[in-house]
Amino acid sequence: MTDPSPLLQTLKIGKKRLLYGIALFWGSLILFLALADIFMNHYELIDSLPLRRLVNITRDDGLPNWFSSIQLLSVSIVLWIVLFVLVYSKPNLIRKKSEKIGWGLSALFFTYLAVDDGSKMHERMGTAFRNSIEARHEYNPGFISNLFDVFPSYGWQFVFVPIFGLIAIFMLLFLFKNLKTKTQMIFILLGFFCYTCSVIIDFAEGMDVKVYDSVIAFFNTDLYSVEHFSRLIEEVFEMVGNTFFMLGFTNQLINLSDNWNIQWVDSLKVK
Repeated sequence: MTDPSPLLQTLKIGKKRLLYGIALFWGSLILFLALADIFMNHYELIDSLPLRRLVNITRDDGLPNWFSSIQLLSVSIVLWIVLFVLVYSKPNLIRKKSEKIGWGLSALFFTYLAVDDGSKMHERMGTAFRNSIEARHEYNPGFISNLFDVFPSYGWQFVFVPIFGLIAIFMLLFLFKNLKTKTQMIFILLGFFCYTCSVIIDFAEGMDVKVYDSVIAFFNTDLYSVEHFSRLIEEVFEMVGNTFFMLGFTNQLINLSDNWNIQWVDSLKVK
């Protein structure tokens, strides 16, 4: 008696269709969240405060922040899979150990960003650092405390922006050498551009409110509206940047994986 023929288990996915699908799906969600915040919080189309807070893009406990964290987690998962493919599936693709280190650090960085975005770690650590420095500055001023004392914006930027900047430079140099196509590099550059715009807007938000005086006068509005829309634009830049990173790294994964053939084994050794 012969075994029955196995069912066809082939899953075919169009490369361009997948990338277009990610861009369309994430782009639509970003547009929905932005419009929901505008109409429900700025124009107050509904009176329910809990529902308005749910889509309030300026808060850390609503759908926009959740979606941004999910984006970053998705990007980090793609990067871990890229590293897995290189190490286990195609070790011949790795020219140097630095390539494994580069993809590993990139995956760790976006994993940290996912955790950070969900917990607002850098803002809270920056505030704690500022409080500690200011307390010491009163009786024992030093070079760092003097710099911190004149820094005009949020404390987290003083602490984390130099670190994030160095990581960004490392990633750009690494990815320039290791990405497969120019299109991927364009996506990555657009992602970092969006992040830079977001940081600049956040820097302006942390400064004296006088920076908004001209905007308030030009649009004949109030400070609350300007601050809210500023935060809205900042968060949209972040989410759009996450989308560009997802497109670039997913494209890299597609180019590496080609046609996968997955086999389950009892043990796996890497030579």
